Amino acid sequence: MSDTTDKTEEIINLIWDKELYYLVTAGDDAPTLREIKDFASSLAITLPQDYLAHATGYCGCLYIEVKEQFWPRHKAGDVGPFWSFLYGLFIYAYSEEAPDWMNVRIAAQEFKEMGHNVIPILKVIGDADIYCFNQRGRIQRYSHEENNFEDFEGSFFDLLRHEFLELENRRIDKLSALRQQASGLNE
Repeated sequence: MSDTTDKTEEIINLIWDKELYYLVTAGDDAPTLREIKDFASSLAITLPQDYLAHATGYCGCLYIEVKEQFWPRHKAGDVGPFWSFLYGLFIYAYSEEAPDWMNVRIAAQEFKEMGHNVIPILKVIGDADIYCFNQRGRIQRYSHEENNFEDFEGSFFDLLRHEFLELENRRIDKLSALRQQASGLNE
């Protein structure tokens, strides 16, 4: 049986520092359980209880990024290690107020047009791969390059924890790279 306790805030707090990160959550605009279940039902997809707890909670359908002053954004034509473009992540949102690139309905339709019946759930900013739920409610990572899916072993909160900790590790690596770059300029 899945855990129905929303652990989102606990996971946010693993890395949270309001000076370093910018965070937006669904807040009072979180979708209802009925809205989410109706959407999933229209795609014949069963969603796990932990995801439902997240998506209907105050901290649900979040967007988090390292603030630009701590992670300068690349400009067109910039090159660097792949990880250096991955400065944030988001959970697809159900709100009509969400930007199109974060709207779960639009993203699900795009997958449907490619022949995939999935619900997109999490995207790392800068990465073309997307985590999705398949029809059985299992998490899979869609590989944009190979146009296929790989299973993710774990629950929704395992995925969220994993990607938050990866973001924090990249932030630390970026800080180290910026310090090395600054010390090289000072020599």
